[in-house]
Amino acid sequence: MKIKAIVAVNLILGFIAGIIFSGIVISISSGEMMVKELKSPYDFDKTVAVMSERINGKEGWHVTEVIDQNKESIENGGTSIGNFKIIKYCSGHFSSLMLKADDRKKMGNMLPKAFAVYEKSDGRVYVSTMNGAIMGKIFGGETESIIEEVSLEVEDMMRFINLKYTLF
Repeated sequence: MKIKAIVAVNLILGFIAGIIFSGIVISISSGEMMVKELKSPYDFDKTVAVMSERINGKEGWHVTEVIDQNKESIENGGTSIGNFKIIKYCSGHFSSLMLKADDRKKMGNMLPKAFAVYEKSDGRVYVSTMNGAIMGKIFGGETESIIEEVSLEVEDMMRFINLKYTLF
């Protein structure tokens, strides 16, 4: 009887330790999983130009706005953050697919899609964006299907930085 109690306690403690460990791992890695950061092969201005050209060159897609975030920061009470631009882009086709259903209208806060292009203090240029593979899995259903289609098109546009959305 005593051995059964010890085994039961060890199983319970092992289960609890597994939950705690999983929570810690998810907490540590979730930020890295949700946002993709890729090094650009070009300098800052060329990266912004190439990305804009590739987006505008993809049928059905267009850049809606390029925000100079450094300028915005300085003009609105902040300090310089260095070279930093946000490229907002959209597809009318995918936008309407996503937003036509009432239960998906709330997704509008994530549109238009965006890339951040920035230069770090070491002079290297990076591009970041939300990870479409993870975002799709979070929502599931038809939303996941739409996000997967969008992700494939975005990957195609951004092959020059080897963008590939993955779950891990």
